[in-house]
Amino acid sequence: MPDHLVIQCPKCPSDEVEAQLAPSSDAPSVAAFACLLCGYRWQPAELPDLLAPDYDQAYGTAPALDEEELTLALWAEGINLRAQAAQDGRGPAVDAGGYRLFYLRQAAYLDRAAHLMEVAAHGALVDEESAADAGDAAVMAADLLLHLDLELDQVHVEGLLGADSPQWQSAEGLRGYVRQEYTAWQEWEATARRDRQRR
Repeated sequence: MPDHLVIQCPKCPSDEVEAQLAPSSDAPSVAAFACLLCGYRWQPAELPDLLAPDYDQAYGTAPALDEEELTLALWAEGINLRAQAAQDGRGPAVDAGGYRLFYLRQAAYLDRAAHLMEVAAHGALVDEESAADAGDAAVMAADLLLHLDLELDQVHVEGLLGADSPQWQSAEGLRGYVRQEYTAWQEWEATARRDRQRR
């Protein structure tokens, strides 16, 4: 995960922000930030302190939302079938790592969907209540993931900051935690894929 601050516009859900430099003969310094979506400008002192990948970094190579929705539905059905088989003594249930990966991908799916709804609501393409509902669902899924990681003693946490970091203790923070962990999982997957190809 990149160790930098994600800069999000204080007035809209966009994280497409441009730094405007102060004219100086010395080293350049940031005079202000400007949102490329809504045009709002603000001072560097107003920066948020959430350390997490932005949406492009976290989800730039993720499957399309409809594809991921289908994958998650099939995966949930498989988890239920294996749980029933285990209860009947016909094999093991999905292990904690499998459950955790399912919850991670589900939380990432909901975070992505909510972000799209929030941007659309800013442009009056959808109503704000629908965007707020999508945001609430994303926060609930993120909270479930974070608490699962805490219950599992963080054995599956791969990101820069652990699940017990104070920065995750807000709605925005919880969703940032999902992006951190999804990014770390994708990096692990890419490394594993390269290792398999070398064999």
